[in-house]
Formats: sequence, structure tokens, C-alpha cells
Amino acid sequence: MDGVKTNKIFLLLEKLYKGEEIYPQNEELQEELNVSWRTLERYIKTIMDIFSDAIVCEKKLIDGRQKRLTTYRFTRKNSDTAKILKYLIENDNNNIGWVLPLIYKNDMNAIRELAPKVKQAVSNSIARDREVFLIKTNPFEDARYQFFPSLHTAVKLREYRTIVYEYDKIEILKDVKCLKLVFIDHNWYLACETSEELLRLLRLSFIKEVIYPESKFGYQARILQKYQSYFVDMQNAMTLYGVSPQKAILRANKNVCQYFKDGMKPFFQSQQFIEENDDGSIVFSVHFTQPLEILPFVKRWLPNIEILETKELKSAFEGDLQKALSLI
Repeated sequence: MDGVKTNKIFLLLEKLYKGEEIYPQNEELQEELNVSWRTLERYIKTIMDIFSDAIVCEKKLIDGRQKRLTTYRFTRKNSDTAKILKYLIENDNNNIGWVLPLIYKNDMNAIRELAPKVKQAVSNSIARDREVFLIKTNPFEDARYQFFPSLHTAVKLREYRTIVYEYDKIEILKDVKCLKLVFIDHNWYLACETSEELLRLLRLSFIKEVIYPESKFGYQARILQKYQSYFVDMQNAMTLYGVSPQKAILRANKNVCQYFKDGMKPFFQSQQFIEENDDGSIVFSVHFTQPLEILPFVKRWLPNIEILETKELKSAFEGDLQKALSLI
């Protein structure tokens, strides 16, 4: 099936999904799709071949016509999303770019049913364009996201979940409030408030089980509101909630100065250019709530970035360097 035909069939499916009735003699619809009524009739027949159990055909008098026309509509509006997407992906692997946002816009059950097809279609697309793109990481690797639908629902409906989490030990976090699904530092996290009213960022790949609570259901919107400023200001997964940020002053030497000049894309949300020195070095500032928020960045740029302030941050950095040297 070519991409043009697929897109037109999808538009018809979308109209049906929204509860509209369609019929081949509809001149406005013919004009919208730029097809004849015969072609429109063939498109509707294709839809009927796939979704006959979900579509009602009725004879009706429409627009004052003398003859009754056959109209089509869905009987179960919310149950056919996955089937529609599955049909489109299976029949149009050459043009799937528009399918991916469609999946995430629709019911999360569709993702669960379509995941293998989507992965294969994306892989095929990457293979076709291998001379154009250099992709060094698999967009689906480490995808332990079987819990994604449950967590998506919990965040959307402000619900509780009990989560079994394993990082350095196994934790059973009972009745956590699911606040946000956060994609940061190339990983997915669940931002949640524990029963002790502590904010946690749980990496999805370390979640072992998601359990519906027996008694608690929805939490109030004000719980989420108290974290809004944190979600706006967080720079990475190491940004702490409820900790007043400090300002670090850093200097990048002339070897890397081009990456830190005024107007260049910042590495941190809070990064601010301060000055360019005569020797070509650049001085800039970054806010942080704990050393771990920015020290990994400084270490990646060794020996080309120097910590000027704060003293505590500089001391923590020197301590890490001494530990590293002792292992050599």
C-alpha cells in the first residue's frame, strides 16, 4: 500500500474513530481527500475488510436525496485504536514517521500490542537510511517498559502505585504518588512521592514490579503543585528537591573555550556566561544542589575545566581525584 493511500484511509479511520458517519457519495469528503466517489468507495471497502466486526452499515436518506445511501460508523469507538495502528504499520512500513507520535497520543494499550511491530518498522527505516544517519545507540535498548502503561495511567489520573525497586537493594515502596514520567540524562524516571512524603526519582530500568494499591486511589492536585518549581528547575537526575542551590564558578581554558562562549548552547539549564579572559579562557557559572549534580560534568572535561568557587565544591572534587589517584 502506497503512503498516499494509507494516509487517506487513516483520515477516514480517524473520522470514524471520532464518531462521524461516512459514505462514498459525500462530495465534501471527496473534495477533502481529492478522490472520486468510486475511489472513496474502495477505501471504505478496505476498511470494512479489516474492521467489519466493529462497523455498522445503515441505509439512510441524506441531504434530501431521494435514494437511501449506505453509511458507515464505528460501534465501539474506544476499542479499535490498536487494531487501526496495527493495520497501518503492517501495510505501510515505508512511511512510519507519522505513526510513532500517533501511538503515544492514543491509548497506552496500543503501545503494548504494537511494540514488536513498531521496533521492526523503526529498524527497517534505520536500515534504509544507513548512509544518511549514524545511530550509535538503539532507541529501544534497555527498554524494560512493560510498566510504562500502568505508570502513564497513574500519572495521568493522579493515582497511587506500590513499586518494587532494585538498585543496590530491593525496596518495596508502598502507595507512592505517581507525579511525572521524566526523560532526562538519556533515561526514563518516575518522579514520585513516597508515603513518608519524600520525593524520589526511580529509574524505570530498575523497577521490578508495579502493583495497584488495595485501598488508596487518587491523590489531590495540590500534591503535584508543590513540586512544579522543582520540575521546572531540575537539571539532571541528581538535582535535589527542597535544597537551596549554590552557585559554582568554573573556568574553561582556551583548548575548549569555543564550547562555553556567550551564546553557545549551555550544558546546564542554570549555566551563565560571565567573562572571556585575555588568555582565551571562559568563566561561567552553574547552580547546583549537591556536588554530584555537576562534578561528573567537570570530570569529563579534565584537565580543561577548573573550579574557582565554591571552596566546598573544590574540596569535594579534589577528594575524588585523590581517591582516583590512589587506585592507579
